Amino acid sequence: MTARSSRLVVAAAVVDSLVRPTAMLCAARSYPAEHAGQYELPGGKVEPGETPTRALIRELAEELDLVVTLGDEVRPPHDLAVAAPPPGTAPRAQDFPDDDAPAWPVLHGYRMRVWLAEPAVPDSRPQAGAAHESVRWVAWEELDSLPWLPADLPILAAIRAAATAAS
Repeated sequence: MTARSSRLVVAAAVVDSLVRPTAMLCAARSYPAEHAGQYELPGGKVEPGETPTRALIRELAEELDLVVTLGDEVRPPHDLAVAAPPPGTAPRAQDFPDDDAPAWPVLHGYRMRVWLAEPAVPDSRPQAGAAHESVRWVAWEELDSLPWLPADLPILAAIRAAATAAS
């Protein structure tokens, strides 16, 4: 496990079906300038008092106007995992319930936990909010053709493995 980082963020690999995924919702960042147009998993910051799964559901509703059903968490391998901050350090454990699982290292020293998810309403039409210049469904076999944020590449590989194992 690698060194501890601070703030927890959450993200979802939104697939068309948790049982047999064939496409994933991909989001291209609108900012900052050095990452504009690069793809990432949608999500956001966990606020004080929120559990990670509540934060993820809130973020997807706010950013994409999308209600989801969460599936399994996609956990990082031990050699990439970043530990949660120890008790008594900032951010304080009591302010962030359920922030004790290993997470993926991502940009700016954040730790990210990732879940598989599917739209709660099958014909949902997610909308790009301020954080994304576009969102679109991409066929499973075309995911590698997108310009992903480098930090998301090992996560994408783990998502494919987790989704294949689930189907």
